[in-house]
Amino acid sequence: MNKYREVFSLNGMWDFRTVADDYKADEIAKGCQRMSVPASMNEIVTDKEIKEYVGKFLYERNFSIPIYEKKHYRLRIGATSHKCEVYLNGTKIGGSPSGFYPIDLPLDNLKETNRLSIIIDNRLDFQCLPVGNLVDGKQIINHDFYNFTGIHRDVLIYTLPEKYIEDISIKTVVNGDYKKVFVETKTNCETVSYTVLDRDNHIVAESKTGDLIIESPNKWSGEDPYLYTLVVETESDKYEERFGIRKVEVKGTEFLLNDKPVYFKGFGLHEDFTILGKGNNSAVNIRNFELLKWINANSFRTSHYPYSEEIMDLADEYGFMVIDEVPAVCMKWWDGGNFGKERVNDETKILHKELIKRLIDRDKNHPSVVMYSLANEPETAEDNAVPYFEDVFSYARTLTDLPLTYVNCAVVWKCQCTHLVDVICINRYHGWYEQHGVLSSVEPCLGKEIETFYERYKKPIVLSEFGADTIEGLHSLPSESFSEEFQMEILDETCRLLDKYDYCIGEHVWAFADFKTKQGLTRVRGNRKGVFTRDRQPKLSAHFLRGRWENKQ
Repeated sequence: MNKYREVFSLNGMWDFRTVADDYKADEIAKGCQRMSVPASMNEIVTDKEIKEYVGKFLYERNFSIPIYEKKHYRLRIGATSHKCEVYLNGTKIGGSPSGFYPIDLPLDNLKETNRLSIIIDNRLDFQCLPVGNLVDGKQIINHDFYNFTGIHRDVLIYTLPEKYIEDISIKTVVNGDYKKVFVETKTNCETVSYTVLDRDNHIVAESKTGDLIIESPNKWSGEDPYLYTLVVETESDKYEERFGIRKVEVKGTEFLLNDKPVYFKGFGLHEDFTILGKGNNSAVNIRNFELLKWINANSFRTSHYPYSEEIMDLADEYGFMVIDEVPAVCMKWWDGGNFGKERVNDETKILHKELIKRLIDRDKNHPSVVMYSLANEPETAEDNAVPYFEDVFSYARTLTDLPLTYVNCAVVWKCQCTHLVDVICINRYHGWYEQHGVLSSVEPCLGKEIETFYERYKKPIVLSEFGADTIEGLHSLPSESFSEEFQMEILDETCRLLDKYDYCIGEHVWAFADFKTKQGLTRVRGNRKGVFTRDRQPKLSAHFLRGRWENKQ
């Protein structure tokens, strides 16, 4: 918000109910209950049928805002889960084919009092991301996180002048020169000026063309996440965008940030918290980053979907490297083949590529984003996976020059797509899912796979998931599975193995905190592999990692 733009929040209490597939928002709904936005309805309702309902849901509220002439009005919904249709005063104005991404729509024909209706469909099939299956109306999901339903991020209305700034792209370290910054602006305005402010709001560069020189620039890093502010101003509009000056490169077996090798220390995690579900909450976000800082982490992966824009802003501020992942999860675990005409097919790939583009468009100016992950645990041992991912990776490389990866769980001897990545990311659970409880299996089994990956591909390796389910307060001497001691020992055994290999450049423990999953015999109130509880209290392993990472460079 500034002198040219206004922003109005529609967060708060909405009307809510389940609706039939043929429901149209041309009439005011009856029989609604109150629901909070942003939040997941599943963590709030007490009716089990509503909590587990598979189908469509209506979110609706009235609003009134000042109406000015010569202003564009737009609606921005941070994310829903999953597909949605949006109606203004009973008329459809747009929607989204997927969750976890912002929806930005023009608001025309506003009245003094308006009715906004959002119809969400939480069903997943093989042409959605994440992938799911529908059998006789029953939702089948194989991904190991709860299929929350709701409006999960902020709902805002904002205004634009008649001539406005539509998009800003910032490129730093141009041709290897840290002083050079290039800004590309999409606008229908006639004149554009560019000003860069330092941390103390002093002007350090100005330009009329978008080519800027910052003398003696401060680089963005985990040790000093220095952020500049770019001010783009026209005759009728103004926008500020923060950015950091940093260079990312994979060279040999090293991952370089500002020409210095880095080691990834951190987690896979989820947007998940009690009562809120996947609802974005500033207090929870700050708590998460304070814990990441306390435990001496320097990075995380947005497993298994894009996180809120607020979280990405905080990663910039706190100095955390982010592996940014699209919601291409669960292209595995389906009997009889995953890639083919009947399941993950060309229609899926069209959406997959669209969501890669939308992610890069959204996050391209964040210095924290150092790598994009294009899928989590796909079945890359299948022949049909090869042309699918060759096309996906080729397309992504036209959009970004950052390193690309996918997170691999296919055994090295069968995987056919590792040649496509810049950094090999593998998920392995030796001692837990394989040879459960046998800690001595970690070194020979995982070590052999790591060595074989390197021998075949000569690329740096990140162990992107490993760990064990742990019930807080459960202790055992000697250690037994599910005890806090066992979790600490399996992390210790795995980390000591990684220290043997110079080409292993990172460890991301699964997971940062416990999170909700569907019910099952292997899950007691969710996945308990967190080193923090769901309410963000440390288990024994959190103290172990804090000590390890304090001195691990």
